Amino acid sequence: MIGLRSILGSMFLIAATFLGQAGSPSPVPARATEEPAPCKLGSLPSDIQSHLKGNLGTWKVQEAETLSEHARKTWEGKKPTACPGMAVGLFQNAKAPSYAVLLVPVDHPDAGYRFLVFSRKTGQSSYEATVVEQSDDHGASNYFIRKVPISKFFNEESKRKFEVQVTEAILMVDSAEQEYEADIYFWSKGRFQQQPVDE
Repeated sequence: MIGLRSILGSMFLIAATFLGQAGSPSPVPARATEEPAPCKLGSLPSDIQSHLKGNLGTWKVQEAETLSEHARKTWEGKKPTACPGMAVGLFQNAKAPSYAVLLVPVDHPDAGYRFLVFSRKTGQSSYEATVVEQSDDHGASNYFIRKVPISKFFNEESKRKFEVQVTEAILMVDSAEQEYEADIYFWSKGRFQQQPVDE
């Protein structure tokens, strides 16, 4: 009888635990709404936000909605977790993250782009902008960027050849309907170097 009572008691506790879990709301959606959306300026450090609002107020971050249909399918095929116009990584040194931003005009998102990287110089708290590439040509809706590991494109020999000492780089993809091109941008010899790659 005592054994049966303890078994029933254990079963009641287990059932109550499961019912309590099923009835309680999941904490994930609440947390997700508090965090800034991945393509919004609010997800960047405040001084980068100020720079973009002050100096590039007529530009916005490339979003999935501003990509061409073909580029959006390519982007989604990479199973992204971030934004097609932002990449955060150790692009210039191993200690402080840099922020890569691909901007398109607010009014005409296909009419050109500005590709910038914001990094902190050693000993400084603010971020400095580097214009890596820019274009005023039609077709900006075909471009997106993402972070990639250097090791995906460089072996030890090519790292020595190009004097690459960082572990992450930025991949910029042009995914138009009639063409596909990918370029890797990596920090070497005091500046961002560009190299076409097969992805």
